[in-house]
Amino acid sequence: MSTPVKRARPRKNSEEAVSVISHADQLLALQSREEGKTVMYKQDAWGHIETRFVRTQNVKAWEAKGFFVR
Repeated sequence: MSTPVKRARPRKNSEEAVSVISHADQLLALQSREEGKTVMYKQDAWGHIETRFVRTQNVKAWEAKGFFVR
């Protein structure tokens, strides 16, 4: 029987710190992404509501999945 040989693993690069943005900037970015989209909802048996921001041309497909426009 041979003895197992340990191989040296290369070190992983440390993750760089991401710049922190303010809550107001986060809300602005979110609103700009959702601008021009339709809000669709779906409620499950437990009363949880799932929200999706859908492109207007995809509304019919999402309605087929059980979502509705409020």
